[in-house]
Amino acid sequence: MASKSKDVRIEQLKIFQKRLDLRLQQLAQKGIGEDKAQKDPLVKSLKSKIKETNVRIAAFEKFVKLTEALAQAKVQKMADLAAKKEEKTEQKQAQPKQKKADKEPKKQPAASDGEAPKKPKKQSADADEEATKKKSGKKKEE
Repeated sequence: MASKSKDVRIEQLKIFQKRLDLRLQQLAQKGIGEDKAQKDPLVKSLKSKIKETNVRIAAFEKFVKLTEALAQAKVQKMADLAAKKEEKTEQKQAQPKQKKADKEPKKQPAASDGEAPKKPKKQSADADEEATKKKSGKKKEE
């Protein structure tokens, strides 16, 4: 009875149920009541085989559901990765265009004036005065 196929297990279940029905009919023909028929060793054996087969069929169904869930999770994960890759490629394509747009205005004034662009100053005079006031204020507080 070591079967790994669900279909075979279902066939076995049908066979066991038929045998159980036949045995119960035979016992009824002999005049044995339902209570005594349930205590018959062959009836007990067939019932236990039916239970065992039902458990194994349930295990098959559980395994099938698990594999389906894993397959769906895998498909979802692949779709998410594909979407992320598309976003990255779109961002990479958009970024070089923006850089070119940023570089063009810098080149045009330099080419038209013929001078090199000036470097921005580090701090203005007003900012220097404010910084010295803050420093002196801290020293006074201490």
